[in-house]
Amino acid sequence: MKKILPVIAFSIFICSGAGYKGQLPDIKSEFQYHQNEPQMTRPLYNHNHEELKNLKLAPAPKDNKTYIDIIMKKEPNSPYINDINDVIKILEKMQECIATDNEVQRFNALASALIDNADFMQARYKDKPEEHYVSFKRVIQISSRARAVASLRCEAEIYVKYLPYQNEGQAYSKENIQKQVDYFSKEIEETLKVLRAAN
Repeated sequence: MKKILPVIAFSIFICSGAGYKGQLPDIKSEFQYHQNEPQMTRPLYNHNHEELKNLKLAPAPKDNKTYIDIIMKKEPNSPYINDINDVIKILEKMQECIATDNEVQRFNALASALIDNADFMQARYKDKPEEHYVSFKRVIQISSRARAVASLRCEAEIYVKYLPYQNEGQAYSKENIQKQVDYFSKEIEETLKVLRAAN
């Protein structure tokens, strides 16, 4: 107890009357903007309108993806519209293939890509509102038709050698295949109209 009393007495002596001795900083200027009316900012240019009209500016880099995405703040498409756009590209390539060389292997590769996209969309939008869209139904229909035409063309390449004069070979005749391809081409055109309207 004798040791504690001198410590307490010393603490009272040190702490009594102790505090900040000096001048407080003037902080009025820090809060001045709350009290004053906002001032008008002066224009960046003091040019007249004629000088501004004659001023030559560099064109905006619209082919630059960064400029489009960041500066113009382009709204991103929904996943459904992106999927539809992928199908549109494939259908346009199929149209071009049919119109030019109509080569079986290239046609079948595009048909396979179309079928894969349609299967992906079926899985992705199962039990969702998109499943009821006309554009969605057209994608499923056109992929099914592409599968049938691609299979027919593949089978014709194999079997036409063996069935040239029999009734079974009529399905694989050049005339029948061309008829199916022409019909399919019209279906592509109709589907593209629906899909482009979805955008």
